Amino acid sequence: MSGVIIAGGSVAGFSVAAGLRDAGFSGPITIIDPHHTALDRPPLSTEYLVGDVELALAPTEWFSDHDVTWVQDTAVRLGQGFVETATQRFAADHIVIATGAVPKTLQLDKPVYTLRNIADADALRQALSPGVNVAIAGGGLLAPELATSAKALGANVTVFTPQVPAAEIFGELAETLYATMTEQVEVIERRLTVEENLDRFDLVIAAVGVEPNVAIAQGSKLTIDDGIVVDEAYRTNVEGIYAIGDVCRIRNQPRQDHWDHGRASAARVVHTIMGTEPAAPTPAWVWSDQFGHDAQAIGRVVPQAHERLVRRGDNVIFVLDGEKLIGSAALDEQLIIRAATRIMTRDIAVDPAQLADPDIPIRRLTR
Repeated sequence: MSGVIIAGGSVAGFSVAAGLRDAGFSGPITIIDPHHTALDRPPLSTEYLVGDVELALAPTEWFSDHDVTWVQDTAVRLGQGFVETATQRFAADHIVIATGAVPKTLQLDKPVYTLRNIADADALRQALSPGVNVAIAGGGLLAPELATSAKALGANVTVFTPQVPAAEIFGELAETLYATMTEQVEVIERRLTVEENLDRFDLVIAAVGVEPNVAIAQGSKLTIDDGIVVDEAYRTNVEGIYAIGDVCRIRNQPRQDHWDHGRASAARVVHTIMGTEPAAPTPAWVWSDQFGHDAQAIGRVVPQAHERLVRRGDNVIFVLDGEKLIGSAALDEQLIIRAATRIMTRDIAVDPAQLADPDIPIRRLTR
């Protein structure tokens, strides 16, 4: 079989290498990444920032055991059949771009930090000493996670957000998360701009979104439009080149930039390279740890006009189309999300009244 070069070694890129070996691919596999090994990113804003947690996706010996070559370098150019760093050129029939995204920042008269990699987290951890006054700007998942960690490190935290964070992900449960955040730190309900008086702050953390890291594709023949454009098999417009995770966007769909998409797109591109038929896609799963809450969502939890919102107590919601489960969100209820995932992937019909009844074990509805 021909070889595979993977540019980028976080969860998406690493999952391609692992998936190919699990599928029986015997050709050479090379991962090119500036870090020393494959690292997971979600713990950076939580466990890693406040303590010491292992970020490696696999032990060092995994790479030799699975005959995967790790090249600690940055891929800067590519074309059909090749990838180049500043000093090396690699050739293969299959090239997978998994370079992720880069954080947007703010131009302010204060030190501004962002968080995307281990170096960013190390710099933030050093800056967030007890008593430091920090402003955090953002309306998504990252801002409340960073606020949680900054407070735990002893900082005085103010969050600037123009909206209830992550309402499109957690639905009405985002209001509960927002209320908890307002109890824990100062929240200012507006966007942080250059006109803001920041005299009382020592530093600012910008959690204002990301942009796909398409630098490797600039000057190539790849189509770039809010990410490297791919089809549903994650093939670009150049034969033998694929893009997955945060760096890509499926044609005619919005770009996705969360961990689960990296994993799912990697699994799909393994089938594309192997020429095998993929299983039915699983619903998107998102989670966030903030101020003592484990928030999780599967599928879509903001109902459309013809759909029904079902509540199960105060911390669980479901969205149904008739008896078909479309999505679920829960706070501190992992079992609910596991059950909802099973119901959705197996297309099990459910009774809305039973879903709403907390006295009916959720496992009963998965059979």
